[in-house]
Amino acid sequence: MQASSLAQTWAEWQHDVLAILQREFREALDQISLEDVDWPAWLRFYLEGRTASAAVDRALERDL
Repeated sequence: MQASSLAQTWAEWQHDVLAILQREFREALDQISLEDVDWPAWLRFYLEGRTASAAVDRALERDL
């Protein structure tokens, strides 16, 4: 995979995670933006190949 393609995929994945957080925690996180998230902490989930939804579940230690 080319670096530019990987960066775009990472950016899309970040937007997907953000959308999930905004939707599922609307009352608490409706104003959250990309700059508010600790992306280095989430990078591990991305590199493991988790979907954005699976990453949110894992980060919140949810069994769905």
